[in-house]
Amino acid sequence: MDNVNIYEIIGVSLDPIYQALNQLHDDEEILIGTHIIRKTAKFYEIENDCLHEYFKEKERCYQVLSNLVMTN
Repeated sequence: MDNVNIYEIIGVSLDPIYQALNQLHDDEEILIGTHIIRKTAKFYEIENDCLHEYFKEKERCYQVLSNLVMTN
């Protein structure tokens, strides 16, 4: 059975991770767990020791980040 993210049921806008992404401005970064999240004028980035991914859409960044946090 797959893990279910409670925010998929009650709405991602209530998820603290999604709220943190919403508050990021260009050229700012935050740390969520072991992941550095950075926003540029064009992309959202997720970076850690093993990963450096770029996303054009905030929603896709959120999906990947949420999965990373749930599995760690």
